[in-house]
Amino acid sequence: MKKRLTVTKIISFLCIALVVGFGPDAHAKQRVRFSINTTAWKFKEGDVKNASKPAHNDKDWLRVTIPHDFNGGSDGKHFDVFKGRFDFKNDPDKRMMYTGPAWYRTEFTIEEQHKGKRVFIEFEAVSLEARVWVNGRDVGRHQGGYTAFSFDITDQIKFGTSNVLAVRADNSNNPKIAPWMKNEKQAFPFSFDYAIYGGIYRDVWISVTDPVKIEKVFNTPLTGGQAPTSLTVETRVKNYSKKSKDVELVTEILDPQHKSVSRLTSKKTIPAGGTAAFTQYESAMGDVQYWDVKHPNIYTVHSTISYDGKAVDDYESVFGVRYFTYANNQAFSLNGKKFLLRGINRHQDMEGLGYALPNEQHRADARIMKDAGFNFVRHAHYPCDPEFTKACDELGMMLWLEIPLTGSTSDDPAFLENCRTQLTEMIEQHYNNPSVVVWGIGNESDRSGASEAVSNAVFSALVKTAKAADQTRPVTGCNFVYESNQKIVDVYSPQDWSGWYSGSVSEYKPASIIGEYGADIHVTNHTEQKFRIDSNYTAAQKPGFWSQEYGALIHEYKVSLGESRADEFPGHCVWVAFDFASPRADRISNPLPFMNQKGLLLHDHTTKKDAYFFYQSTYRTADEYPMVHIVSHSWTDRWTQPAKKDVWVYSNCDSVELFNDLGTVSFGTRTKNAGPRGDTRFQWDMADVKYNVLFAQGWFKNQIVARDTIVLQHLPAKK
Repeated sequence: MKKRLTVTKIISFLCIALVVGFGPDAHAKQRVRFSINTTAWKFKEGDVKNASKPAHNDKDWLRVTIPHDFNGGSDGKHFDVFKGRFDFKNDPDKRMMYTGPAWYRTEFTIEEQHKGKRVFIEFEAVSLEARVWVNGRDVGRHQGGYTAFSFDITDQIKFGTSNVLAVRADNSNNPKIAPWMKNEKQAFPFSFDYAIYGGIYRDVWISVTDPVKIEKVFNTPLTGGQAPTSLTVETRVKNYSKKSKDVELVTEILDPQHKSVSRLTSKKTIPAGGTAAFTQYESAMGDVQYWDVKHPNIYTVHSTISYDGKAVDDYESVFGVRYFTYANNQAFSLNGKKFLLRGINRHQDMEGLGYALPNEQHRADARIMKDAGFNFVRHAHYPCDPEFTKACDELGMMLWLEIPLTGSTSDDPAFLENCRTQLTEMIEQHYNNPSVVVWGIGNESDRSGASEAVSNAVFSALVKTAKAADQTRPVTGCNFVYESNQKIVDVYSPQDWSGWYSGSVSEYKPASIIGEYGADIHVTNHTEQKFRIDSNYTAAQKPGFWSQEYGALIHEYKVSLGESRADEFPGHCVWVAFDFASPRADRISNPLPFMNQKGLLLHDHTTKKDAYFFYQSTYRTADEYPMVHIVSHSWTDRWTQPAKKDVWVYSNCDSVELFNDLGTVSFGTRTKNAGPRGDTRFQWDMADVKYNVLFAQGWFKNQIVARDTIVLQHLPAKK
């Protein structure tokens, strides 16, 4: 991509190019696009001789649908992620979680009427390496498990009859492909802390287009302060035909209400087999509607190309107008307004599905985080599904996207080239998304593998690659080992595990954007133990250390302190939204073996831990989302007999009244009076609980606006 205007301090911009013309609601219907997710796919784990040949007998293969992975259980059979990567106890050379090749086969038809068109197969992601055949002919290879890719298959297909598609997916640990582990049999830092599932786990599409085709559109708005807003639109058009074409491009810009703002026209001659880049500029944007976390205004760009007097292809993309400052040791600002980045990390890993989440689940995950009040998501540790990015655009949540350079950095030159390719693909595929505000080039790298000099060379090359592709966003890296590594990126992001892996929680003094903080929490683990913020606790102190109550101490203290320092640092990101699989060696001893349990929700993406409600009580306001939550709904056996115990409630209301029944036996009304810094919870010390109901009601502006109830197991009901 050609270089664009450098913007210092003020940074704007945005979004993914979304192709139209694929369905009945398309803008111009020049393209035909259809999903082949639910065709008769067959799957076979392992390497299969001659599986790419059309006549191969796959009758005994497993019938599956896409999305599918072969470790997470999406097909009801291949669910080995929680066995761990190896049999660490009995036979450390015995592989438990399958990594290696697997095969997929299906058939599709392209109607005779499309002869003369170009046909493309599009994969949103295949992990980690994909090789693709159509009718026995090799059409291409892609290395990298988290970005989209496509192949022109026009010359391989037969129109009007069935075509055989074969895909070999391979999630092997490979020093030429990120992510890579130097020694996957060992624990951290050699083994990174998430599962690398294999398979075709995102959508697959067939597109039929004119031989002259819009490939990509990049929309770059420039705004900030008193400067007038302008827009540069770069459109790449390829001529796949054997003749030169005189092409006209018409670009129409629509505001968030879909009213036309501008219409731009350009003409170019594109030689046979050539690609042309059209650059168009608009400075008269009218009254600008900014994109922000409360008003996620999205503009639309309709691009149409014509030749010989006929419109032949169109493309729809989006952008958002915004500017921001993002630097350590100072407040974050968006469109001139300062506020704290209230961040959360997310893995695309779910119980029973692994990586193979349907689009509606990606949207649901985004809504769960937005409902808790988060305004910023770090997608760890790889680019997300395009549906998740789209949801963040529409909900008003900012995104940090990073490539999967996690754990070990290989000194193989092919590894660097692969990282650069994955980075370029990530940036180009999410360039237009207004939600994306920062690109990440790595996490916890280099913990093992290459030398300091090699890792510096790799990170420097990646920053250069990112700047060549996009000069509108900063580049970050998280928790690099060497200080020299940390100085390479625009904004360095450390992690802070004070109070969990080391030290006491009181050591938390954020000045940088914090990429990760948090604590493992086993949802049914509770304790009456009282914790001090200035004491060092260790994992040996279970159950208290893994309890919901100790987790509350970590989250409440760090969030409260962060809110008080909003003018001194940009923000912080809790680790993590959902529990996720971690088949590394030292996770075998977790309460749920091979599970990272630091999520605010369980691996089912449904069951909320108490900490989730704490964030909701702090990050949401009662006028928009009144809530009350008694701690804890997973501790209904806390009282085996009547006794005096501390009880606390999370709420964003002005005051909360607590009862020992449904409204007559009151423990009194409290304002927010407790927690590790005295400002995060409503607490009743030594409440004399005699009956089996705890009932709380929250007051806001002199009205009861929220209620919560717990029924205790062992106490009698009030008569």
